[in-house]
Parts: sequence; C-alpha cells; structure tokens
Amino acid sequence: MPRLIRPTLPADVELAITYMGGRAQVDILRQLAVLGPSTISQLQEVVQIGRSSLNRHLDGLASAGLVETDPPEGLRHGKDVTYAVRTRRIRDLALAYLEYIEGR
Repeated sequence: MPRLIRPTLPADVELAITYMGGRAQVDILRQLAVLGPSTISQLQEVVQIGRSSLNRHLDGLASAGLVETDPPEGLRHGKDVTYAVRTRRIRDLALAYLEYIEGR
C-alpha cells in the first residue's frame, strides 16, 4: 500500500493550510472581522462551537499571528482577553499560498 508523503512546504503556506483551511478557524476570523475586537464570550454567541474548542482555535490563530490579543499573553492576570483579526497577516498568508500554487 502506498504511503502518504507530505511535501515540504514554505512556512507561510503551511500556516495558511493549517489555520485558514478549516471551517471553524475561517468562521472565527470572519466573525472577528465583522464584529471587531471581541472577547471569547462575545465570539461564543455567534460561532457554533464550544468554549474550550473556541479557546483552542483562538490560541492557535494567535500563535500563527492571525489574531492579536489585548492584553498580550503573559500580562493577562485574570483580565478579559480581547481578540482582534490581523487582516494584513491573513492577506500575506493567502498571497503566499496563491504564489505557491501558481509556481512562483
């Protein structure tokens, strides 16, 4: 039986596939773009996933630079965290993905 071989992709292409290729992440990014900066409680009202999953997705999106947090990680100390979409980073990853597909 043939084995699946994962090609080595440029880092930004890999990030685009990982964090912009799933329905949940896309919905979260869209809702943040529509609503503006939001807390996890505000997001939970409009996305159709549980709080722990939403938190996990937001952590991944933040680590990939697709959302920013206020206050930043490490300075929260029990404060509500506000998440905001970083549209420039999303555009950069989408462009890297497209250029890779086009062979550029």
